Amino acid sequence: MFNKVLVPIDLGESDFSQQALKLAIREVVDNHAELHLITVVAGYGNPIVAGYFSEDDHHDAVKKVAAQLKQFAHDNVLANENVPADAKVVLKVYEGSPAENILHHIKHEGIDLVLLAAHHRSRLDEFLLGSVSSRVAERARCSVMLLKS
Repeated sequence: MFNKVLVPIDLGESDFSQQALKLAIREVVDNHAELHLITVVAGYGNPIVAGYFSEDDHHDAVKKVAAQLKQFAHDNVLANENVPADAKVVLKVYEGSPAENILHHIKHEGIDLVLLAAHHRSRLDEFLLGSVSSRVAERARCSVMLLKS
């Protein structure tokens, strides 16, 4: 049914994405869907990042995050005995706004389905900070499934 499935992963709270990942793996196994796992880190253009880290330190940190995402994919997808050996898994680390980068990936990779874990925040936090899941659900031009724990 779906050809390309995206699961954004927050590596700081990777357990939070497990439910979304289980559903994505089901699409991979049942429908031979391509699985996209992405994560987003603060970009060097962020004043807090630029104020505390050199550009080289930031670059090294992004490389470490990429290695963590690769390990996460191995442990949670590729090592799964139900996932076919020829399953296509696409990994990508973006820098900047999580919602904008998720939307960018959806558009440029032709994603059919986004499986997104939704954080539980207070109304004040959502008003002040916004919600990545609500922005993605509102603006994405594909199916979006929000999963609440």
